[in-house]
Amino acid sequence: MKKLLSLALALAMLTLAAGALAMTPGTYEATVPGMHGPMTVGITVTEDAITDVEVLSNVETPGLRDWVVEAIPAAVVENQSLSVDVVTGVSISSRAILSGVREALKLAGAEDGQFDVEIAKEVPTDEELTADVVIVGGGGAGLAAALSATEAGANVLLIEKTGFFGGNSIVSGGIFNCPDPDLQDYADITSSLDPLVEEALAEEPVDELHKQVQDTVRAQFEEYKKTDKHVFDSPEWFALQTWNGGDKVGMLDHLLFYAERAYPTLEWLESMGMEFAPKINSASGSLYMRTHTAVMPNGTGYFKAFQDTLATRQDLFTAKMDTTAESLITDENGRVIGVNCTAKDGHKVTAYGKNGVILATGGFAGNVEMRVKYCTSEKWPDLSAKVITTNMPGVTGDGLRMAQEVGAQLINMDQIQLLPYANPWTGATSDITLTYSASCYINKNGERFVREDGRRDEMSLAIIAQPDGLMYQLFSADAVPDPATGKTLGDKTVAYYLDNHLAGYVQADTLEGLAETLGMDPAVLQKTVDDFNSYVRGEATDPCGRITWTKELKTAPWYAYPRKPAAHHTMGGVNIDVDTHPLREDGSIIEGLYCAGEITGNFHGANRLGGNAIVDFCVFGRIAGANAAAGK
Repeated sequence: MKKLLSLALALAMLTLAAGALAMTPGTYEATVPGMHGPMTVGITVTEDAITDVEVLSNVETPGLRDWVVEAIPAAVVENQSLSVDVVTGVSISSRAILSGVREALKLAGAEDGQFDVEIAKEVPTDEELTADVVIVGGGGAGLAAALSATEAGANVLLIEKTGFFGGNSIVSGGIFNCPDPDLQDYADITSSLDPLVEEALAEEPVDELHKQVQDTVRAQFEEYKKTDKHVFDSPEWFALQTWNGGDKVGMLDHLLFYAERAYPTLEWLESMGMEFAPKINSASGSLYMRTHTAVMPNGTGYFKAFQDTLATRQDLFTAKMDTTAESLITDENGRVIGVNCTAKDGHKVTAYGKNGVILATGGFAGNVEMRVKYCTSEKWPDLSAKVITTNMPGVTGDGLRMAQEVGAQLINMDQIQLLPYANPWTGATSDITLTYSASCYINKNGERFVREDGRRDEMSLAIIAQPDGLMYQLFSADAVPDPATGKTLGDKTVAYYLDNHLAGYVQADTLEGLAETLGMDPAVLQKTVDDFNSYVRGEATDPCGRITWTKELKTAPWYAYPRKPAAHHTMGGVNIDVDTHPLREDGSIIEGLYCAGEITGNFHGANRLGGNAIVDFCVFGRIAGANAAAGK
């Protein structure tokens, strides 16, 4: 364990020694509830001081836990107090660590309240800061923009309202879609995707651009059919399928621009050390075999690559954490020149961007008031607080309001996505097994009711219609041969969830036993699995319409865990051009301002394909950073 002694610690030791109950020197551990499961905290103490604190084990969200397991223990030791500030945006995990320290101190013989020492704080003073580029938001789009701007030589100041980098991107699935012939040409797939292409090409074009794209894809597809390759793809087909998958609500011209830059962006990520598994797949909701899966859990690999690279540019990059942007500053001509902000301690921060200001503040799926306000379509029966969310607490649509205040047009705001397979209690996604297409979805009666490779909105609506609005994801040893090594999205093993009775995971040696555990009719569940396997073998047509198949489910043990739809992504937002300039309703550009990521509303339409959001924030974050650096 690290020794973090300081003058403050020494003074605190003297103070405590004057009247506090002596502890028994040594090392102690306590296990307490965390956000998503048990957390074990270890401490080392002398008779009158805490000399070390360490989080020994936890199941908190990857990426977020990295901030709290460093910051909170260090602050406790430094101040010899449990009255330290929590990490903004990760407060539950922060308080869990403090609870663990408190319980361990009891074991050491500490007096109740002995370390509840009030910490003296400096009187805050207002600040005025200037940089070439000011970025609001430290999620994926914000850091992509920072990388691009610093690469161009610009000095960057990033404003982040929480105490960590990541936003919703850090808790994403980490998947990235793009055409990739090296992995797609001879991918392991047991069914043909060609009917998807043929169906899209058979559609009557709605305008000239649609026709042009169809003609291009048709010519590419004809060439592909002359080969023995397994998967057809191209940037144009990627754009067309994304547009169709969003019910043609997005902007096809923007999507062509996006899709053309997807693979070069993958290469850019890899050049910074981002690692992807060397195999293509079709992640749930992606609708096609073009998904690249991150090696590190959730979105952590992206942020490691981003932060490692930014660490080499410390002379150009500064982040102001725990600081909330409240309004944009404009000059007499309406050009955006800065941001008014408030720090966590209440002092004012005025940040001026000489070349430009970038809004990368994300969407509003976690903001119930905004969800209800914009739930004007007939798609979702209810988006009130009854609907859980996958979103981080700091992502509340602030940037949308600020952009609108300076004249930006908001488009497609009624297009809100639910993720079909969130944790029913917390909304978390990190406990999803990495089984992808080697699983099936069943209701509480043990019946399949929806295609597992379908659109996310269709899957969500189908789940909502099931008993208790719930489904189970069913898989077998065919997908996870060893629960001790089979991983979830958050990098914990299936065995960990089973052993600790987390997220509703259950296991049985027989399918009949699993049915009994879940309160299902064994005969019904057996028929469901038998039918599923016949579809995998190609012996029957799936009535649910599933297209991608990989493995039969036939080998014990059997596993299942419950899932429920959660508010996940907002496809509407600021109307931008492809250079990330926000547009007024009359089509004019708001000078000095740029927008990237989920704050924008041009791309995903009525349904975002799984794996497309990271492409979005990387492609347009890079463009926003480069253009802002140049004042373009």
